[in-house]
Amino acid sequence: MYHITIEQIQCLKALVDAGSFSMAAEKQGKAKSAMIYSIKRLEEQLGFPVIERSGYKSKLTSKGRDFLDSSKKLLNEYEQLLIKCSHLESHIESFFRISISGIYRMDIVHPVIASTMKAFPQTEIQLEREILSGERMLNADMVDLAIFENIRNKKDLDYKQIDEVKMVLTVAANHPFLTIPKSKQSISDLYKYPQIIQRSTLAEDDYKIGVHKESLQWKVSDTNSKHDIISHGLGWGRLPLPLIQSDLDAGKLVQLNWLEDDDVTPIYIAKKKNKMKGKVAEFVWDSF
Repeated sequence: MYHITIEQIQCLKALVDAGSFSMAAEKQGKAKSAMIYSIKRLEEQLGFPVIERSGYKSKLTSKGRDFLDSSKKLLNEYEQLLIKCSHLESHIESFFRISISGIYRMDIVHPVIASTMKAFPQTEIQLEREILSGERMLNADMVDLAIFENIRNKKDLDYKQIDEVKMVLTVAANHPFLTIPKSKQSISDLYKYPQIIQRSTLAEDDYKIGVHKESLQWKVSDTNSKHDIISHGLGWGRLPLPLIQSDLDAGKLVQLNWLEDDDVTPIYIAKKKNKMKGKVAEFVWDSF
């Protein structure tokens, strides 16, 4: 049975890279005798010589080269394991999860994620786009941090407001509602047409914002789908102003601000109280 150690493989690689036992021992911080003994034990384990001992410079035998080539993946994985152990010791997460409300602009988030990736290249990042479920996902430990609107249970969360989003009541320029003379338009007339609403990401969460019970309701799963349906004149609803500003400027969408005031929605970043925050989560938290 083989009892080959990582240390033996590392010594062999160091010997080949350095070209001599003396130089390899110096680079490895070992005694020359320890290097010689390690290679000798490796050869005993393998049952064949890995080093040609003729000549000034140590060279691999053909079998030794095959062995070292086959060991490169193992050495790399071992180095990755050491990095991960170092991260665990220093509270650097190997896996970080964050959820972001569908109404919040990703162009604000992208630079933070890019900086996080640069600072913690070994950490895997999972980013979830959600609708009206960020707080629930956070409480259920589905994510480590959440960016969402309208906190309901503040006593269990650490949070801070990082932004606000203006939600604009809008229809397409070709929507039949706009054929009614403006002086006669009313919110009750608008209710005759479908209101496009976004259902919560978590199906069991029936939380709603800005939903008019009197109107016919069509549900979609994400903000872009809602935008698309409203833009095609198939319904009406509130959309984030940054998302639709260009459509308003181009006259594709019409803001119905004479019927109802715009809603300014605060945006928070939050984490669970009394839960240890790793360095990646702390870095993202401090970036907002």
